[in-house]
Amino acid sequence: MEMETETERIRMLYFSLKAGSSAKGHWWSKVYWPLTEVGMGQEGKMLCCPVPEYYMKSRGWEEERLTDCLNELIHQVECEQYYLQPEVAGMVGIMEKLPPEILMNRLLHQVPCMEYLCCIGWEEEQQLLAGLLEPFLPRVNHINVVTDNPQAYDRFAEYVYGEYGIPMGSASKLGRNLGRDGRTVILDLKRDYHIPWQAFPKEAIYVDFWSVMEKRQLLEKYRRDAKYLSVVKFLDTIVKSGYNTRACLKIHS
Repeated sequence: MEMETETERIRMLYFSLKAGSSAKGHWWSKVYWPLTEVGMGQEGKMLCCPVPEYYMKSRGWEEERLTDCLNELIHQVECEQYYLQPEVAGMVGIMEKLPPEILMNRLLHQVPCMEYLCCIGWEEEQQLLAGLLEPFLPRVNHINVVTDNPQAYDRFAEYVYGEYGIPMGSASKLGRNLGRDGRTVILDLKRDYHIPWQAFPKEAIYVDFWSVMEKRQLLEKYRRDAKYLSVVKFLDTIVKSGYNTRACLKIHS
């Protein structure tokens, strides 16, 4: 493996799927990994690596081969963190994980208004929730949690009411009564949550932290009034737009 240019220490390496592409044109070809550097403001820099869907033409990757390639890339660029698009995680047979907190934070800063919040699936991640929401809580009017165990949120409810005067309610299902049309943000941290797409306020912002393609497709088909946000959609938009990016490395293996 060789590297054409040197690079500064990178905060994050993002692996995205390049659908329909092949890593090799012929069996004797080398596999090149073009990396694009993306500025992330005060958070530092990120490298984006498109992963070809196939190893050669219509031949899929062997899981071990692709895993070795990605591990070698992570070691080569000496990144602090990395994140695999869910489809890429499936190709290497690893369990999906939540995006790094830095990406979740950047995602929430894409939300224009947080007056009414609905939180789904945060029972075990309330400390993370509090940290992510801290900059926005002064503008929040009300919080609802969708849960079958509202007692699990007692400490969080005490915190937001004591520090910011924000009342918090709970419900077992997502419904229109949990927000206001055009002023509601839904924070979904439940990977297998089945969205009741008819049941939430109009023009809501739906934040899917797991970047589940089926959820995105469902909302784009049945709730075009709603705005769907996810880490993968956010990252892919940055890469495609080319904003504040430059070619940085070309590595081959």
